[in-house]
Amino acid sequence: MVVEYAVGDECFRGSAKTLSGGGLFLTRVDGLEAGKEITVRFRPARHLPYIIAKAKVLYIAEGKGAAAEFTEIREEDRHLLLRLIHQKTADRRLQPRAPLATQVQCDQCMSLAFSRDISLGGMFIETNQLLPVGAALTVRFNLDHRDKVVAATAHVAYHVEKMGMGVLFTDIDPKDTEAIQHYLESLPALPETDPAKRKSA
Repeated sequence: MVVEYAVGDECFRGSAKTLSGGGLFLTRVDGLEAGKEITVRFRPARHLPYIIAKAKVLYIAEGKGAAAEFTEIREEDRHLLLRLIHQKTADRRLQPRAPLATQVQCDQCMSLAFSRDISLGGMFIETNQLLPVGAALTVRFNLDHRDKVVAATAHVAYHVEKMGMGVLFTDIDPKDTEAIQHYLESLPALPETDPAKRKSA
């Protein structure tokens, strides 16, 4: 997916390797560094209009690209991206998610929660005790049965009725983000069992 991004008064043209409701991973890093504020412009699908959003570079992966988190994006554009991801209307190559079946420790949840999938920007948590959209929470989980525990501060981005909630990471150690990136790259695309289809099944 082609992405135009501006750093100050300079404009660059690159592409996104992954895309989620919380951000994207750029394959070019011209003018970028961790913490840099940028403006991005992209079209998530050929039949859709361009989306313009502000983002912050989370980290640079040497030889691979840069992960950027949306800091300002219209709610309708964010919901559009989420629908593309969960309903499979976009090209499968844009899917940033990978399946992740693991128990999630959530300080603010009263019951056990489980992960369904994960992306660089966040994860979907299966729970019947939903926190309000916008609520902050702290999550801890393992990746692929490894001993290392990933911890992140996040906020609730959306709900899927009777299934759970999607959360976006707002504060996570760069090493943990890199671990998630390696996990995503090690797995095939998510199979056709997204929440929207499971809900209608």
